[in-house]
Amino acid sequence: MSHNEEFQRKAAEDRRLVILRFLDEEDDGLMSVSLMQDALAMMAHRVSRARVLEDAAYLERLGLLKIEYMGDVPLLRLTARGEETARGLATAPGVKRPRRGE
Repeated sequence: MSHNEEFQRKAAEDRRLVILRFLDEEDDGLMSVSLMQDALAMMAHRVSRARVLEDAAYLERLGLLKIEYMGDVPLLRLTARGEETARGLATAPGVKRPRRGE
C-alpha cells in the first residue's frame, strides 16, 4: 500500500469516527447530511456531500447509524452500537478507535 493509500484509509477511518461523535453530541442523535458536511469541514475533513453519504452508507452497513429521509433530505441517526463506538466502548472495522481523553 502506498503512502497516499495509507493516508486515505486513515483519513476515512477518522472521518467516520467524527461522524459518529457529532451524532453522539446531538440530543436526539440525528443530523442532516448537509449539516454533517459542515461539521466535518470544521474538523478539517472537507469532503463532498456524496462522500458523506458514502461514509454514512458504510456505517449503516455496520449497524452504527441509519440513513432516514424527511422528504428528499437525508438524515443520519445514531444507533446504540454507533454510540458505543463513538465513545470507544466498541470497535468497528474501518472506524478509528478514539484515544483516551479525545
